[in-house]
Amino acid sequence: MPPPMTPESTVPTQEAALKSLFNGRSELAETRLAVTATQIVERLMIRAGNLTQLMDEELAVDNRLLQFHELPFGKRCDMMGLETMLLQRTAQIQGDRRRENTECWRDLTHAMRDFLNAWEGFSRNEAKNRFLEALPNNKAEPGAAPIPVAPSNYHNDHYTTNYPKK
Repeated sequence: MPPPMTPESTVPTQEAALKSLFNGRSELAETRLAVTATQIVERLMIRAGNLTQLMDEELAVDNRLLQFHELPFGKRCDMMGLETMLLQRTAQIQGDRRRENTECWRDLTHAMRDFLNAWEGFSRNEAKNRFLEALPNNKAEPGAAPIPVAPSNYHNDHYTTNYPKK
């Protein structure tokens, strides 16, 4: 048969439960930090890939424009619509590049906000864990003197409770 539960026997269990709770929260916040950091890195990699692809497209269009300008004047006049189309594509690629940079900035702003929130939660839980670890153990050591209790400003008899002393 288990020993009867007393207030003294529940204290370590309560401390363990609090530590477990805060450790769980810290682990969750740490996981959020890792996931958000991964999202930031992935978004930057996507941006780099998109900008590389846009640069390749722009180089291909610029090469076509150079080839177009190397044509004799008579052939160029016949293909003026091609030059306009190539110049429009160049402008479109530059717009796509600006859009990619703006979207990346927006995505990173949201991810950084999430990262900072996770960091705040992690730091707060770590501070709570350090606080709990710094608390004195409530178990008295054998042979240790009892911890004195400060006198209260309230009556301690069973007739009147929680009234200030006169």
